[in-house]
Amino acid sequence: MGVSGRQGRSRRNPRSRLIRELQEELGIDTWASCLAPLTFASHAYDDFHLLMPLFACRKWNGTPQAREGQTLKWVRANALKDYPMPPADIPLIPILRDWL
Repeated sequence: MGVSGRQGRSRRNPRSRLIRELQEELGIDTWASCLAPLTFASHAYDDFHLLMPLFACRKWNGTPQAREGQTLKWVRANALKDYPMPPADIPLIPILRDWL
Protein backbone atom coordinates (compact mmCIF):
# COMPACT_ATOMS: atom_id res chain seq x y z
CA MET A 1 0.00 0.00 0.00
CA GLY A 2 1.25 3.49 -0.84
CA VAL A 3 1.10 6.61 1.20
CA SER A 4 -1.18 9.39 0.00
CA GLY A 5 -0.07 12.58 -1.67
CA ARG A 6 -0.26 14.43 1.64
CA GLN A 7 3.04 12.89 2.66
CA GLY A 8 5.12 15.71 1.19
CA ARG A 9 3.59 18.19 3.62
CA SER A 10 3.85 16.03 6.73
CA ARG A 11 6.75 15.94 9.15
CA ARG A 12 5.96 12.35 10.18
CA ASN A 13 8.12 9.52 8.92
CA PRO A 14 6.73 7.27 6.14
CA ARG A 15 5.68 4.46 8.51
CA SER A 16 3.78 6.87 10.77
CA ARG A 17 2.03 8.42 7.78
CA LEU A 18 1.07 4.99 6.44
CA ILE A 19 -0.28 3.89 9.83
CA ARG A 20 -2.46 7.02 9.92
CA GLU A 21 -3.65 6.52 6.32
CA LEU A 22 -4.52 2.85 6.93
CA GLN A 23 -6.66 3.89 9.90
CA GLU A 24 -8.33 6.81 8.10
CA GLU A 25 -8.93 5.14 4.73
CA LEU A 26 -9.37 1.44 5.62
CA GLY A 27 -10.22 1.43 9.32
CA ILE A 28 -7.38 -0.94 10.26
CA ASP A 29 -4.70 -0.55 12.92
CA THR A 30 -1.10 -1.66 12.56
CA TRP A 31 2.32 -0.89 14.02
CA ALA A 32 5.62 0.27 12.53
CA SER A 33 7.19 -3.11 13.34
CA CYS A 34 4.61 -4.79 11.07
CA LEU A 35 5.48 -2.66 8.01
CA ALA A 36 8.25 -3.98 5.77
CA PRO A 37 9.64 -1.67 3.06
CA LEU A 38 9.56 -3.30 -0.38
CA THR A 39 10.44 -0.59 -2.91
CA PHE A 40 9.24 2.82 -4.04
CA ALA A 41 7.33 4.37 -6.90
CA SER A 42 8.88 7.23 -8.82
CA HIS A 43 6.76 8.96 -11.43
CA ALA A 44 6.83 12.37 -13.12
CA TYR A 45 3.35 13.84 -13.40
CA ASP A 46 2.79 17.09 -15.30
CA ASP A 47 2.87 19.28 -12.19
CA PHE A 48 4.97 17.29 -9.66
CA HIS A 49 7.26 14.32 -9.22
CA LEU A 50 5.95 11.54 -6.97
CA LEU A 51 8.34 9.51 -4.82
CA MET A 52 6.21 7.09 -2.80
CA PRO A 53 7.44 4.20 -0.62
CA LEU A 54 5.73 0.82 -0.89
CA PHE A 55 5.41 -1.23 2.29
CA ALA A 56 4.07 -4.71 2.97
CA CYS A 57 1.76 -4.74 5.98
CA ARG A 58 2.36 -8.09 7.66
CA LYS A 59 -0.17 -7.80 10.50
CA TRP A 60 -3.13 -5.60 11.35
CA ASN A 61 -6.24 -5.45 13.51
CA GLY A 62 -9.65 -4.99 11.98
CA THR A 63 -11.26 -5.73 8.64
CA PRO A 64 -10.37 -3.39 5.78
CA GLN A 65 -13.38 -1.36 4.69
CA ALA A 66 -13.79 1.49 2.24
CA ARG A 67 -14.08 4.64 4.31
CA GLU A 68 -13.54 7.25 1.60
CA GLY A 69 -15.79 6.04 -1.20
CA GLN A 70 -13.24 3.74 -2.83
CA THR A 71 -13.97 0.19 -3.96
CA LEU A 72 -12.06 -2.62 -2.25
CA LYS A 73 -11.47 -6.06 -3.65
CA TRP A 74 -9.02 -8.82 -2.71
CA VAL A 75 -7.34 -10.08 -5.88
CA ARG A 76 -4.43 -12.35 -6.67
CA ALA A 77 -1.19 -10.57 -7.46
CA ASN A 78 -1.13 -11.89 -11.03
CA ALA A 79 -4.52 -10.19 -11.66
CA LEU A 80 -3.44 -6.68 -10.60
CA LYS A 81 -2.71 -5.73 -14.22
CA ASP A 82 -6.42 -6.15 -14.98
CA TYR A 83 -7.44 -3.25 -12.71
CA PRO A 84 -7.22 0.48 -13.38
CA MET A 85 -4.61 2.30 -11.33
CA PRO A 86 -2.57 5.50 -11.36
CA PRO A 87 0.43 5.49 -13.73
CA ALA A 88 2.88 5.55 -10.80
CA ASP A 89 1.52 2.23 -9.52
CA ILE A 90 1.88 0.22 -12.74
CA PRO A 91 5.64 -0.49 -12.35
CA LEU A 92 4.91 -1.89 -8.87
CA ILE A 93 2.82 -4.77 -10.27
CA PRO A 94 5.76 -7.10 -11.08
CA ILE A 95 7.33 -6.42 -7.68
CA LEU A 96 4.12 -7.26 -5.87
CA ARG A 97 3.50 -10.28 -8.08
CA ASP A 98 6.99 -11.68 -7.35
CA TRP A 99 6.85 -10.86 -3.64
CA LEU A 100 3.36 -12.18 -3.03
